[in-house]
Amino acid sequence: MKNFSVIFPGYGLYNIEFLKLFSKKYHIVRKTFKEASDILNYNVYNSFFKKKNNFTFHNKNIYLLTFISSVAIYRILEKKINIQPNIMSGHSIGQYSALVCNKNILFEEAINIIKIRNKIMLEAVKNTRVLTLVVLGLSYNLIKKTCLLISNKKKVFISIINSKKQIVITGNYSTVYSAGLIFKKKFYAKIIRLPMSIASHCLLMKNYKEQFSYYLKKIKIFTGKYPVISNHNAKIILSKKEIYSSLIKQIYKKVQWNKSIKKIISMGINIFIEVGPGNILTNLNKENKNISSYSTNEYKKLLLVMDIIKKL
Repeated sequence: MKNFSVIFPGYGLYNIEFLKLFSKKYHIVRKTFKEASDILNYNVYNSFFKKKNNFTFHNKNIYLLTFISSVAIYRILEKKINIQPNIMSGHSIGQYSALVCNKNILFEEAINIIKIRNKIMLEAVKNTRVLTLVVLGLSYNLIKKTCLLISNKKKVFISIINSKKQIVITGNYSTVYSAGLIFKKKFYAKIIRLPMSIASHCLLMKNYKEQFSYYLKKIKIFTGKYPVISNHNAKIILSKKEIYSSLIKQIYKKVQWNKSIKKIISMGINIFIEVGPGNILTNLNKENKNISSYSTNEYKKLLLVMDIIKKL
């Protein structure tokens, strides 16, 4: 049997219409959204899919939809093929998806702590206009050097290292905007603006770690079925203490996604299944020709993944 990893996406720009089809075909998807709705005290599914022109709600709550839909899709795989990955990892909010699907954290408690996490992150920048950009085509060292040069009291931070040539920066709006202009006009990089009202995974959040810790300590953390990679340092987390520490640190430390993928590959794993509403992580893995990566954000893709896993 070949080894494979399951990876869960974080924030992103997703086409989520496929979830309507999944909801019709799979009772477990409807059940998961119903469960989330009962916890949140509003109909999550209707808010995303039945209310027209609900773009503001969609952008503000995409983190919740990412988490809920990732868990729902994983539950399909559990039910249909009894999926048993060798290791799991999650990008940004995807670490919560990994921990819930791995039975480390209860679904209900994860939703509640994710909401608190987002509220604290919004509070951290309530008096600061922030901006988050994806920079494509430039090296980490060049981006880091530029960010340090233009940062003063208003700082710009590297928040995510997706790959050698895809870096996310965040921080004060004017400074991040200036950095984006430099990368675009001087170095001819492609820049993508993310519709985010928070500046996650950077030092703007460090002063709020104690506040978040207060709430995080209240949730139960269990021993999971499989190893999970912590996305802020690309290390395996198994114990309650390690999981707790990782969730605290990931709000203010950069996401080391490139290192996380390398860590998994170093364990002899070259098949990656992205479980969630997008294919961003799958596309990132295309940079490495020695691995195979598959997404589950369409019905045909989901069936393909089931077939691939059953044959491993």
